[in-house]
Amino acid sequence: MAKKSLAFLLTVSLVTFLFIFQTTMSNMLYLYQMGMPVDLAMVLFATSSDLIGMNFHGALPPIILVISLVFFVAFLVAKLLLNWITIEKKYFYAFAGASGIMALVTLFPPLVWDMEMYRGAQSVFGKIYLTATGALGGYIFGINLKG
Repeated sequence: MAKKSLAFLLTVSLVTFLFIFQTTMSNMLYLYQMGMPVDLAMVLFATSSDLIGMNFHGALPPIILVISLVFFVAFLVAKLLLNWITIEKKYFYAFAGASGIMALVTLFPPLVWDMEMYRGAQSVFGKIYLTATGALGGYIFGINLKG
């Protein structure tokens, strides 16, 4: 049980970092396109600031809690379905992670009056990237499970 919990926490932490990093890079790209100078120091500062801000100082619930909840539901459903489906766990958990994050970035805006709350999810590419991070997280979680 401890190994599963640790794998879950590490997976959530990795996906949270990748989620926030992509959101920060979307903002940096926008600033660069507007003619503002964007250097490595600014990128590092913005990333570290967003890691703290999106988890402790935001108007939204902390993103690490949102991703934890999404993964908890997705992985619980995957575990239940794996009782009837014969497929390698790592692939099914990857599918579950991708499905959970895709549901978050596509279904969340209609719930809040069509406002895109996460800048990194505004474009189709952003949604694809975030879905891929969910798949990566699910895969990593799946390979850390026994049997």
